[in-house]
Amino acid sequence: MSRPARPWHRKQTGWWMVEINGKQEKLVEGPKDEKHRLLAEEKFAELRKLHRLAPESVGSRTADIVESFLIHSRIHFAADTHRLNKYYCQLFAEACGQVQAREIKPYHIDRWIDPKVEAEEWGDTTVYNARKAAMRVFSWAAERKILSENPLAGMKNSKPKPRQRAITDAEFAKLYENAGDPLRNILRALYLTGARPKEARDLTWEQVKEDRWVLPEHKTAKKTGKARVIFLNEEMRALMTALRGNGHTHVFLNTEGQPWTMNALRLQVWRIKKKLNLADDVCSYLCRHGFGTRAILAGVDGPTLAELMGHTSQDMISKVYVHLADQHQHLKTAVDRITSSTPSPTASGPIRKRARPVKGKKPGRKPKAKADTQ
Repeated sequence: MSRPARPWHRKQTGWWMVEINGKQEKLVEGPKDEKHRLLAEEKFAELRKLHRLAPESVGSRTADIVESFLIHSRIHFAADTHRLNKYYCQLFAEACGQVQAREIKPYHIDRWIDPKVEAEEWGDTTVYNARKAAMRVFSWAAERKILSENPLAGMKNSKPKPRQRAITDAEFAKLYENAGDPLRNILRALYLTGARPKEARDLTWEQVKEDRWVLPEHKTAKKTGKARVIFLNEEMRALMTALRGNGHTHVFLNTEGQPWTMNALRLQVWRIKKKLNLADDVCSYLCRHGFGTRAILAGVDGPTLAELMGHTSQDMISKVYVHLADQHQHLKTAVDRITSSTPSPTASGPIRKRARPVKGKKPGRKPKAKADTQ
């Protein structure tokens, strides 16, 4: 295997040189000493930022591998999957892009992620998705034989605990009161419809009907083969009337008059959460959980709720909404309803500590008759 490109000194001209994409480039003019070698290395690093390398080349950078992977992702993955790949891979390339692909290590991933965690910008789920994206890039490169092996193989990635609760009424009220109108509108929509945040962010006026949203593209479109329908109550229909005519193709717009992005929505909620010292797991997605929780407490059956939430089966209802186990009021109400219809036995006489003895003769031998003494 050929060796990675490195600066070298040409004695005849006195220049430090390097070969990039088969072409020799001048770096620094000067003698063959440590000072000029370091200067040549710095110049080489700057040139690498300007030159794209073929991902299969020996000196390819992490950025080159990421770029090729995203082309593959756009063509072969579902739109939602590619959106996530693009979001995390671009952040990955910005942080580690200049590291040679064959030299990337889990340490580099930690160096990218740890500052985000320390600043409390990223939670467990975001960290998991970021590590997963980096691993996916290099697994793909190894599978396609661009690299001889995956340099991140064996990197640990602890799966986050699922969100096991819904947003409380008090938490939602605090978020809503401290949000500006653009954020209020989309939070209110999530809370009242059970829509996924992405479904609300991407909603266009073409998809808004009189009493419903009709979404041709959605998370389970490939499985169901049909559009997702989200029905609107009276309050939501009034909100749609108020927002109509906003001068944009999208329904929910941010403070700049543009459609919400995933990161913008996340950061807006995060800032309010930190300001009000709300629970760490409070996020926009919990508004959707709140809708599902209220539906169950209101007695909506599993199949109906699965349809309303856009799930393909009832399994997700029991898996996702396990946070109901922490809300005992509906269980207490159910027990009261059951016991209220059960007749209570009426007892008379003094209270007994032991069971009442059973009347009747005990089985066994008959007692001997007593002799007549008279």
